[in-house]
Amino acid sequence: MEDYGYKVTECSCDKCKNQCRTPCLGTPEDIDRLIRAGYGDRLAPTLWGAGILIGCTNKIIKLIAPKQEDNGWCAFRTSDGLCELHDKGLKPTEGKLTHHSNPLKVSPNRNLTWLIAKEWLPYQEMFNQKK
Repeated sequence: MEDYGYKVTECSCDKCKNQCRTPCLGTPEDIDRLIRAGYGDRLAPTLWGAGILIGCTNKIIKLIAPKQEDNGWCAFRTSDGLCELHDKGLKPTEGKLTHHSNPLKVSPNRNLTWLIAKEWLPYQEMFNQKK
């Protein structure tokens, strides 16, 4: 991700805290670490379709992400608006790299969420298997 200009940030301004209305995306490795740390109950299968709108892909990508709670916030957002996972080194990649100053309009192949979501492409068949 650093090749695309994204750097780890620790900003906790109100704009950055407000981004927790949409749970951040993690790579398969991020999600594996969360499951191994005992947070599997706060994750859910998710369909990522934003890539169609921004021109990165022509299909919905299946992935696993933090749940969005009934109150509209990410399952890992604390009462003070911060991420419970931050100090534990478990924050998903989007949460580590997103910042209020990141440009919203970047070329589709440089879009942060696309760079993360495409890491799930090799796992699409896994989601299609019947139990």
